[in-house]
Amino acid sequence: MKTRYLAMALGASLCVGALANIPLSAHAIELANGTTAFVRPPQFLSAFTTNDSVMRRNATYFFTLDLPTDADAPLQSVVIAPQNLTRYLQPYRLEQTVAFEGTPGDVHSELGVGNVSIDEDTKAVTVNFDPPIAPGKLVTIGLRPRRNPRLDGIYVFRVIAVPVGDQPQTHIAGHGRLNFIDNDRDRIYD
Repeated sequence: MKTRYLAMALGASLCVGALANIPLSAHAIELANGTTAFVRPPQFLSAFTTNDSVMRRNATYFFTLDLPTDADAPLQSVVIAPQNLTRYLQPYRLEQTVAFEGTPGDVHSELGVGNVSIDEDTKAVTVNFDPPIAPGKLVTIGLRPRRNPRLDGIYVFRVIAVPVGDQPQTHIAGHGRLNFIDNDRDRIYD
């Protein structure tokens, strides 16, 4: 009986040892139809604005994602798509979009931003990375609007992660919420 357990343990350790020698892929998993996907997809962590007053200038909206080490696919792009109150959002200064490793309070290094575009109908912003982001990083994207929205309330943004590949399978990483307040609402005018 002991030899049987010893043989099973030895076999298991040989398998683990063999698996440890397999290099981790730097490319996305490719499915039979040519679609690429994350093995373990990125997760949305937080949304933050540097100024939460309506119609204020010079705010930055930060969106942070965790790209796990076992994602098995680099992050090619992120789509930030507003889900409500889109008519009150102001245009973005796309050329001022930033990306970095870390969080807004703990920046590690700047990440390369490639093309940044907006869908005029849905107001979804697509941020492409150049080069794509390797797994195992916290990634923060900063969007710069011309002004904050003109209506107070909670604005919800869907955050979508896209792996490298010609036919990527997108992944909804989560939803961020930015709360804008009207500080002048209670002001009494003469």
